[in-house]
Amino acid sequence: MRAKTFTGLSLALCLTLLMAAHLRLNAQEGGRIITIGEDRPGLNFVGQFINSGPNSHQFGYLSRIQGIANVFNSTTVKNESTAMFTFSTYASNVQVVNNGPLRAVNRSGTTTIYYHPEGGASFSDPSSFEAGIPIQFSDYDQQVVLNTSVPFPFTTTHLNTITSTQSFVLGGELLRLGREQDAWRTHYLGTTNTTGTTPTGYFAGYAVGISRDQH
Repeated sequence: MRAKTFTGLSLALCLTLLMAAHLRLNAQEGGRIITIGEDRPGLNFVGQFINSGPNSHQFGYLSRIQGIANVFNSTTVKNESTAMFTFSTYASNVQVVNNGPLRAVNRSGTTTIYYHPEGGASFSDPSSFEAGIPIQFSDYDQQVVLNTSVPFPFTTTHLNTITSTQSFVLGGELLRLGREQDAWRTHYLGTTNTTGTTPTGYFAGYAVGISRDQH
């Protein structure tokens, strides 16, 4: 009888300690972490870009985040004006390689994702995508492959490695988008605008998580 009682108490104690450890972890991390699953399309992006010489400003909104039921503040209008999560990337050319009509452009920079529950972004004002709380910062590497004889479409691949995150509250829950040193790979399909007009072009795509950076 004592052995059974002791076993029951031990199990209860273990469960209590595990629950306390889980609560401490959540407190340290600043809320529930929305992970970007490996090889699963966890993020969807819609955006535009403005290129100036070797520099590129890419901006837009997230139209889907796996783990969040609704990323818009409207159930009927779903565009940049109602998007609650926006992003802004600043990158510069590292090298440009030509191969016949094909051109490969490599860039590096940084990406910031913002949480702005009021929405209100507009593609006519790129700075409007930098409103709200910056909830994720990441280092950014990009490769663009385009056919110079045909202005569109083009494809791009990017690698983002998270450098820091900031907790935010949505629906009464404290959340974080990813963890430091998590990484995700993005694929965009884009098209250029008429030469000499703004924006330089348009794109849409998705991101999947990759193996956690162990460095």
